[in-house]
Amino acid sequence: MLRVDGSKARVLVIHPSAHMRRLIITLMAALGVKACEEARSTVQAIPLVLKNLPNLIVIDLGGDSTEALLFAHRLRRGEFGHADTSVLGISPSSHHAMLELAWEAGISDMVPTPISAIEIIQRAGALIEESHRRKPLGGTRSAAE
Repeated sequence: MLRVDGSKARVLVIHPSAHMRRLIITLMAALGVKACEEARSTVQAIPLVLKNLPNLIVIDLGGDSTEALLFAHRLRRGEFGHADTSVLGISPSSHHAMLELAWEAGISDMVPTPISAIEIIQRAGALIEESHRRKPLGGTRSAAE
């Protein structure tokens, strides 16, 4: 079993469904994560990233995934937050074309829907551990820059 010290981790959950956001935050609590924030959209998420740099961002890629992929791409370019922040995508599609688009945009790992609690906990835990091992690169930049 993966052992994660989630007590120092900060997680941001971006999903249009309040039910799914609460479910994912509950799963993060199983990892010991106490600092979770939530946003309905990437537009709501950017100020939260700037305010409290997360160790992990969990983002929905369902529906029109363009907004989520653009968010990840802008994060990787350093337009806001840390470019090396881990991003866990949740996608109804495991088609290789979608996986390739997500990887190219900077999604660190993917979980297919319907989600498995064990899979979310394991993958999020691994990404949080990875973020604790590396030092943040660069500083925070605002989206207005």
